[in-house]
Amino acid sequence: MTEQISQRTLTVLLGLAVFLTLSVLCSLLLVLGTGGPGASAAAFTLLLGGILMLLILLRYRKYGYRPGPALLAVVIGCAGALLAILGVLTLGLAWADVNPATYTYQVTVTGLENYTGGPVTDILLPLPLREGEMIFSEEDLEGQRVGAWKTLFAETPKGRMLAFQTMERDLSDISVTFGSPAENYFLIDDITRESFSPVVAEAPAGYTRWAFGTGDVQHFTTLVRLDEGIRPKTADAGPIVIHLRITAGGGRLHGITGEKYQVEVYEAIPPGVTGFIPVRAQVARFGDAGIVPVRDTR
Repeated sequence: MTEQISQRTLTVLLGLAVFLTLSVLCSLLLVLGTGGPGASAAAFTLLLGGILMLLILLRYRKYGYRPGPALLAVVIGCAGALLAILGVLTLGLAWADVNPATYTYQVTVTGLENYTGGPVTDILLPLPLREGEMIFSEEDLEGQRVGAWKTLFAETPKGRMLAFQTMERDLSDISVTFGSPAENYFLIDDITRESFSPVVAEAPAGYTRWAFGTGDVQHFTTLVRLDEGIRPKTADAGPIVIHLRITAGGGRLHGITGEKYQVEVYEAIPPGVTGFIPVRAQVARFGDAGIVPVRDTR
């Protein structure tokens, strides 16, 4: 003689069957879609779950149990499945929330129209790095035309640098922005991972214009190089102003937003100063109120 299954056990089994059937069914449709394998897997799940629920309800009828608990089990199972599906949707949306961080390198050199150069004139500027590696490919930076200037890489005793080269005697200003490829996904949560290269231990030459307030801004020293053939046209030629800016960060990865930073070199080089010049790179962070200097706590 077969032992009769208790009403409580059947009620629990019915609630679980409803919960699992609906949860698995909707998850399959969300993940695999409504066509092809997704539709087949969903149909099989619905058939299997339907048969299981029918068998449980037949037992209910056979044993003459009251229908109230069965109805309650169905309601609880549906509610649990709805919560589970909402959880899957929330997790899925957060996981899919991926946007590339901003990474640009802006180069502006002004005052050059008041200067002349030699047969070939080079201006060498630092390269932006991330964790010691170039964020840009060589194709991003090399061989670009910027007015009368052409970009190329220069190997120096201090390391690799970005060169702007011209064969024009009368020099012209430089203005260009390099942007990172969209497929570079990353978060930035530590500005020390972003840098100009080379980084040197020498003291800055003292031509800094403060981009973010006063001298307590966190900074490090990098290098620029002005060709020795650069000469002022007149006695009142004024400085050559070099303004370099890395803007990095602000991306989202699986729902997490990274910090956004700015690193700037802003130097006014007086006439007659050429060769390698140590310059100050200043650091700031984008906050709720705009750009906020990262204070030097050393």
